[in-house]
Amino acid sequence: MTHKKPYKHIFYFIVAMVLPALFLLHACSDDDNVFIMPGEGEHYTVHFIDVGQGDAIFVETPEKVMLVDGGWGDGTVVEYLEGLEIEYIDIVIGTHPHADHIQGLVDVFYEFEVGEVIDPGVTHTSQTFQDYLAVIDLYDIPFTAGRKGMEWELSEHAHMKLVHPVNPSEYHLNNASIVAHVTLGEVTLLLTGDAEENAENQMLNEPELLASDILKVGHHGSNTSSQMAFLEAVDPAVSVIQCGKDNQYGHPHEPVLERLNAIGTEIYRTDLHGNIVVTIEDGVEYEVHTDQ
Repeated sequence: MTHKKPYKHIFYFIVAMVLPALFLLHACSDDDNVFIMPGEGEHYTVHFIDVGQGDAIFVETPEKVMLVDGGWGDGTVVEYLEGLEIEYIDIVIGTHPHADHIQGLVDVFYEFEVGEVIDPGVTHTSQTFQDYLAVIDLYDIPFTAGRKGMEWELSEHAHMKLVHPVNPSEYHLNNASIVAHVTLGEVTLLLTGDAEENAENQMLNEPELLASDILKVGHHGSNTSSQMAFLEAVDPAVSVIQCGKDNQYGHPHEPVLERLNAIGTEIYRTDLHGNIVVTIEDGVEYEVHTDQ
């Protein structure tokens, strides 16, 4: 389905009124500058990769690419990225240390050159987490402990800002999750990792930071997340749930689906739709494509 930002036509009207004056000024100048609308001609793609009961999201912009989580260590993400002919990944985010989010990143670090790793900087006792740290150290990949308010530029009209965590704790890893607000032209996404209700309540202290066109639903659609106040603050047109088919946890939970339906968002699920790919044209119009 194709989606358009509601203010697109207003923007074009303003440009239509102002553009003649700009051309007049240009005619009176010796400059050779060309006026281009912000985002025009820029294309972005967001891949919600089907990794079963886990998360993996790949973002492509005209200048940089970013991987958020890597699912399990079964080669799915590496194979998917090789299919896109990716050789270098500018930013990798491990939202938190659970295996269904970072185990696949170990293989990614071995197979691709990586510019920077961002994670919440909390520890975990699992062998998977130890392997993850060891390969980051092996390749001397620059590391950043992500905190609310940090920002990264992805391209001329694309950037990412972290809205969580503030003071993450190793005693509750889901609520330590990196939550990223990503702007691609005029289209916005909120990528929530496994953030649960406690983390959502912290983010609701500044609800203006949450509004997004596309929501990656927290914790695979678990009822530990996606409380109504949070969903209303995000107010997404599209919501994506990454979970495995017939998973042992029963994700997504029915109360979450009911709340999502109540806010009128379109729901996509990797257990039902396979890989989910969002293409964004000129930074305004976007389409959702699925395998199934």
